Amino acid sequence: MFKTNRHIILLLFLLLVTTSGFSQIYNTQIEAKINLESNTEFIEVTGSAFNKTSINQNIRYVLSVIKNNPQNSNRSKNDQSGRLVLTSGQKQNLSKTTISANDTDRIIILLLVYNTEDVLLGKDRIVLNGTSEDKAAAEKELLLKSSISPDGTHEKDDGVILRGIVIEQTKTKPGRDFYKMFYSLYTGNNINGEKIVTINESLALANNTKIEVIVDDDIVLEFFVRPQNDYLKTMSQEAIKRVYIQLQKIKQEKNKVKYY
Repeated sequence: MFKTNRHIILLLFLLLVTTSGFSQIYNTQIEAKINLESNTEFIEVTGSAFNKTSINQNIRYVLSVIKNNPQNSNRSKNDQSGRLVLTSGQKQNLSKTTISANDTDRIIILLLVYNTEDVLLGKDRIVLNGTSEDKAAAEKELLLKSSISPDGTHEKDDGVILRGIVIEQTKTKPGRDFYKMFYSLYTGNNINGEKIVTINESLALANNTKIEVIVDDDIVLEFFVRPQNDYLKTMSQEAIKRVYIQLQKIKQEKNKVKYY
């Protein structure tokens, strides 16, 4: 009996550890992002979500502004929430609010994005007027994101990695227009890939031109150029999806090599 109970306890412990480990993996399918724009009087807070997957996602979000007064321990919380469907590769602003730029309270801005089963997929957090502990935590997070170890050395053997490079090799105005649309989506969605993306335009049949969207050395999309803006916009949206999927595939293969 004691042995059976011990096995049950061990199994529950392993399940809790596994659940806890997976619960810490955020922003891989849906990336939550808080953007701040300030002027002399107000700070405008915008929460957004980016669907990194190849399928549509039904999401629920909560944008919270939590204020703590260090002098009298007063606390207030304002939530804005909603639901929507994000198509594959889509970035969408979810909610906006404003706070006073002269506020001296400790302010926590928190954005949480859930799926239909209330599993947390995306998370972002910003602290204004924070304590020394807040600043230390922020510095640690920046170190992790930039792949720099706490002793100041870079973890990569081959030196600093250049990220987010998109090369334009276009020949016509429609080609340049496509590049501008694509690059706007690339930067707006914070893709920032490690591999170089090239937009190459070359001559094709009957004096037409063809666009090739290349990630590293692989062509992920090619099409004949048309001058219509709607067509170029549609192709730029398709291109950004395929580029992101290819970058994720490269990243996963790289991680598998590291693991083995």
